[in-house]
Amino acid sequence: MKLIELISEHQERNEMLSKNELYFTFEFAPLPNSQQLQRLLRRIEILSTLEPLSIDFTSSKSLKLHEMIKISAQTQLLRGLETVYQISYRKKNRKEIIYELEKIKSIGIQNVMIRTSVLSEEEKQKPYITSEIEVIKLIREIHNDYFSLLIEIDLELYKSEEDFQILKQIILNGVDLLRTLPFYDCSKFLNFRQKCRKIEINCPIIPVILPINDYKSATIVIQSNKIQIPEEIMNGIEKLKNEPEPFLEYGIKITIELCQTLLKHKVRGFHFITLNKEDPIKRILEGLDLIQSSRIRRKLPWRKSTDPRRKYETVRPIFWTKRPISYTLLTSNWKKYPRFAWSEIQNEKGVINFKEQNQDIYTKINAPNISLKDLGVELNSEYDVEKVFVDYYQGKRRSIPWNQNKLDLENLIIQNKLITVAQRGLMVINSQPRINSVSSEDLRVGFGGYGGYIFQKRYLEFFFKPSRIKKLLNAIKDNPNIRYYSTNHDASVVYTNIEKMEPTTLTWGVFSHSIIQTTVADPYTFHHSWRKEAFALWLWQWGYKYKDGSKSRKIIQNIHDTYFLVYIVDNDFIHSSVSTEQNVWKVLGRLFAEEDKKKSKKVNENNINDK
Repeated sequence: MKLIELISEHQERNEMLSKNELYFTFEFAPLPNSQQLQRLLRRIEILSTLEPLSIDFTSSKSLKLHEMIKISAQTQLLRGLETVYQISYRKKNRKEIIYELEKIKSIGIQNVMIRTSVLSEEEKQKPYITSEIEVIKLIREIHNDYFSLLIEIDLELYKSEEDFQILKQIILNGVDLLRTLPFYDCSKFLNFRQKCRKIEINCPIIPVILPINDYKSATIVIQSNKIQIPEEIMNGIEKLKNEPEPFLEYGIKITIELCQTLLKHKVRGFHFITLNKEDPIKRILEGLDLIQSSRIRRKLPWRKSTDPRRKYETVRPIFWTKRPISYTLLTSNWKKYPRFAWSEIQNEKGVINFKEQNQDIYTKINAPNISLKDLGVELNSEYDVEKVFVDYYQGKRRSIPWNQNKLDLENLIIQNKLITVAQRGLMVINSQPRINSVSSEDLRVGFGGYGGYIFQKRYLEFFFKPSRIKKLLNAIKDNPNIRYYSTNHDASVVYTNIEKMEPTTLTWGVFSHSIIQTTVADPYTFHHSWRKEAFALWLWQWGYKYKDGSKSRKIIQNIHDTYFLVYIVDNDFIHSSVSTEQNVWKVLGRLFAEEDKKKSKKVNENNINDK
């Protein structure tokens, strides 16, 4: 979707609801090294939960065109992030620009920012494109209005009335948005905006914010962009340049103050250059109270792909909640996607056609950058594996193979319960809490915008020991509200109390205009597709990191070969865990109590025999 349309939609929603919500976009520096790129994509995943309208990658001389296209495809197609492609016309002819545009169009990008290029006299004599306006005319000539076009504005260059008239002529050729270079003197931006409005340049003008995180990177960026720094700020920078922590605090403080000044003058959007760092950006947004308002922009509890074929997709299985890129690839061959109900994509025989899984799904796609340090350097028993899960839910580990991020806001609601069951040997890989008529504006579970109500059923998915599986299922089977499905790695053994193999709705939103079903648990999909991926991750993301024949590898291999993968749905979304004895947490609690009782009895019998 075009950025100008997203901003217009945002403004219209504000006017209709009498709100004053802000929007923001992010910019990252692309990295050529494969491992560095994986780390960067991980940061992008984390910051994408803040719901930016779009993201950019700074154009880089060190990266070739195919590398930039590949990186942009990672965010545009696989991560569902509207990506603005920065195009430079320096040393490029008309044919090269046309080719580059075709490449970015092929991956679904609809937003292009034309970077200002200063050409030497020698370059001007060659058959290169020499100005922004040439690029703009070329794009509009060939692609009409397919692309939303942005141009870069250096506030220092606009002095005279003639400068602004030239800018107006450039914009009239088809520019949708203006975006400044970074600045630290608000008066320059406000003066520029005022003069633009005076001559009826009415397109959005987005200020670019460059946080000052550390002295070295700040100096490089400031000098390379020839950014003028007010004397007061420069004195603070020099004073703290050898003190990293105070320097960072100072940088965050002045960035927040800069944005607050702009907000007072009715600026409603910002473009943040992240310098590939997540924490400072999150702290700045928190300081501006932008986190909650951004979450309200979530249209669905999961991020949609930007693939036009998925435009109306609203329903997905819960199994890939933490691995959305994998799901996008496995379903990329579908001709249509479910809009109202999961059953829409089943054929006459009830079959759903997922792509065949391969090693790349397990190792390269959506793969957390997990090291043995994350998982436990050496394993001596299955208890060490269980401890990894306990540590993860206690916040001591950043990821597990099935989830590359820390526990999200939604699951923090049940964090204590997840810690408890992990301590009792349930290796939980996915979950969601019960939600009954909570506002769609809620920071933790809200989606769909204003004025709606969110509902969810409890869901728990975990690996479990074969020696305990029947005890667990016996404790559950007579509960009328709980449905379960359990199978081993090759599906040779299946336990379930689901009579009809049909999907169960897990999450839905009720709004004045519609009821939106967003997440389901489908036993067919679980059995035929997700099971394979979930079990394979034991090996590809854990076991194979150890030497062949090592004790650690044998432990992981044994878990893969013998454990069961179980999902449980508690259909009672009305009652809290306090008001009923039949919810899944209480059932598990009674199971653990019974196990403790038998264990205690056995210990007592052994003590008697010893005597």
